[in-house]
Amino acid sequence: MTPASTPTSTARQRNTPRPHGRGVRVAPALCRRTIRRTMARRTLVRRTLVRRTLVAVMTGLAALLPLAAGTATTAAAQQAVSQAPLSIPFETGSADIPTSGRRAVEDFARGLPDRTRVLVDAYATAAADAPPHAARRLALDRALAVREILSGAGIGPTRIELKVHGAAPDGPADRVDLDIRGAG
Repeated sequence: MTPASTPTSTARQRNTPRPHGRGVRVAPALCRRTIRRTMARRTLVRRTLVRRTLVAVMTGLAALLPLAAGTATTAAAQQAVSQAPLSIPFETGSADIPTSGRRAVEDFARGLPDRTRVLVDAYATAAADAPPHAARRLALDRALAVREILSGAGIGPTRIELKVHGAAPDGPADRVDLDIRGAG
């Protein structure tokens, strides 16, 4: 009789944990841990797929809304494009947007096509006795106020480009100009 065929050697072989992944037995604790990790990964993948599906469905529904609105939305988009560049005047020394300017920015943002970028050029003048950076600081405050309105109207922050200037080279000295850039 050979040693491999003895009952004690086969019993020892059955109870000995063996490396995983070779079609042989593995210790039960190792299997449970692997199963838990696999189940957790599957659950995470399922949740991610469900979220992506919901986002795709909601995006599809949102894309259908302008079609239901018909020509009114198309006219608003054409009006926004025809408004570009839009110039919003400000009171001298103030960063508060006038009501008419606020409405104009909101209408401008509503009519923009997807993936269109907006360039915000802000100009300001400061008093003669003000420090040199005061005009640029005031222009920055105005640009940030316009960006806040654009963000509230649904334009993402990556689609808004701010440029802050001191005195305007031409036109009214205290203003913010909005212009449209191509798809980004």
